[in-house]
Amino acid sequence: MESAAEQAAAARAALLKAYAQARDSGDAELMAAAALDLPSSQRFGTHPGQVPALIHEAYAAAATPVSRCRLAAALARAWVYGGDSRRAVGFAREALDLADELGDPEVSADALDAALVAHWGPDDFAERLLLSARLADAAAHLTDPARQLTAHLWRLTTAWECLDVVSIQRQLRALDLLAEESGSARNAFFAASRRAMHALVVDDLDAADRLIAQSAELGEQATEPDLDAVLHSLAAARARRTGDLDILRSEAAAFAEFGAAEGVPSVSAEAAALWLAADEPDRARELLDQLAGSGLDAVPRDVDFLLTVSSLVEVAAGLHCEDLLEEGARLLEPFAGRAVLNTGAVIFHGVVDDYLHLCEQALGRAGATRWHHSATSCYQRIGAGWWRERLNAPTARTPPPRELTARLRQEGDLDWVVGRSGATFVLPDLKGLHYLRELLRNPGVEMSALKLSSSAPGHAPVVVDDTDTGEVIDRQALAAYRERLREIDAELDDAGPWTGQADLARLRMEREALLAEVRAATGLGGRHRHFGSSHERARVAVRKTIASALDRIQQHDDALARLLRDTLHTGTSCRYDPDPARPVTWLLDRPRPEPGSGPQADAGPGDETGRGTP
Repeated sequence: MESAAEQAAAARAALLKAYAQARDSGDAELMAAAALDLPSSQRFGTHPGQVPALIHEAYAAAATPVSRCRLAAALARAWVYGGDSRRAVGFAREALDLADELGDPEVSADALDAALVAHWGPDDFAERLLLSARLADAAAHLTDPARQLTAHLWRLTTAWECLDVVSIQRQLRALDLLAEESGSARNAFFAASRRAMHALVVDDLDAADRLIAQSAELGEQATEPDLDAVLHSLAAARARRTGDLDILRSEAAAFAEFGAAEGVPSVSAEAAALWLAADEPDRARELLDQLAGSGLDAVPRDVDFLLTVSSLVEVAAGLHCEDLLEEGARLLEPFAGRAVLNTGAVIFHGVVDDYLHLCEQALGRAGATRWHHSATSCYQRIGAGWWRERLNAPTARTPPPRELTARLRQEGDLDWVVGRSGATFVLPDLKGLHYLRELLRNPGVEMSALKLSSSAPGHAPVVVDDTDTGEVIDRQALAAYRERLREIDAELDDAGPWTGQADLARLRMEREALLAEVRAATGLGGRHRHFGSSHERARVAVRKTIASALDRIQQHDDALARLLRDTLHTGTSCRYDPDPARPVTWLLDRPRPEPGSGPQADAGPGDETGRGTP
């Protein structure tokens, strides 16, 4: 018995042969009819081969506006299915313009589907909502089950994207009815496979198993080109929920093989996440290096953008790759509140807020709490219990963080040697380096800025003067700032896909401005700051001096400067809080040579250290 892949290859060959025969006949309408069937033979994301060229040949020879419109739509689909959405946009636009002129509902439905395919990227969600509603209207009075199927699938996809539970349930039911009324194995395949995904989301594994088996049987009957991809995706998602390492390793290998063979980055990114979940961090890192070696900004903003970036963020968090996490948080934040789906909404991969929580948590930032709250709310809304539990107990088991050794010590009376082992550099005698050394030597210990200012030999300390001209901000104003911050956080938590980006940007800017005022008015523990006092002058002087020293370090080692900024707290009191996820052993003083020995070039047993973890 032929496999599904063999059946799909045979069907593709038959379609190509039919097109060749139509071309040989010289009949433009026969060519158009044969060309319109060609995209149905493509596997999503794989190279399209000669399909777009053949459709374009028929498109150029089209004898009627209807044929040209449908062939333009087919060209758009062929390019998107082949992983080149950029080329699809113009043809989709032409198809939609021609369909509007023709006023034929069936032609309009075809053109709207092409426009949706061409606007499948993360930035086009508002456009997709409008187009999918138009498609539903166009298909409502059409008797062709294929048009109805397309409309229901698009409405289901956009419902998942914005976590609209009622619409998800309604479209799943619509697919069930379409399968029953049409008797089509293909329609039944889509109904069963989308029901299987929903069952996995709501943790009904028995129903998921039954529906996955049905999907396999129906997909073979329908000779569905993407059957293998759908079944692998469902199997991998199920294995992640049960923690079955054998299946996870098998699926990770299958994803990695397909991603490499076909050059599909999103599939390779999924493979990396599966290797991590399968307790194979070295294989996950190998794929991460391949896919993100030039940074996450290089990921195309196409249909799989959110899936690719979120998968790589998950791996980066597990492997403590801070640079990628910084990029990931920046790229994902505009899409907070949205679901992460693979192509065709076959599998739900969590919500963007979950991955933002991963970034912030791995980077040791306070923002992790906010994203944890919003992700939890999203999962509660759709009944995704496994995903909610995963927020508190990630399934991926990761290796312990690698400990770093770094130097920050004065050599002689002037120059300082700073940097990680094997990558040190020399800085002049800066007052801020003395302050840094004192804080690093005492991890977790609060030190007053006034005392710290006197810890730099050869540099003048802050002059003591007990004059106090009052608080930086009066208590009533500070209370009003904090109340407004709570209101803004509530508005941001309640924001959804319908919230305008301009409104979100305004709220975030206002929040940052208020936080800056609160930070200026309070010290560690929320204590009020005062103008004019020695403590206030010391706070300002020490903060500026340390910031200047960190800027000098950043010129040579950006990662080391960022680690210091993340773990140092400056104010009226200052403190160094080591990050357990990024342990560092600090070599802070020159080693003391043994009696009778010459100078030592590196740290020895007598070297004083500041441990990066308490």
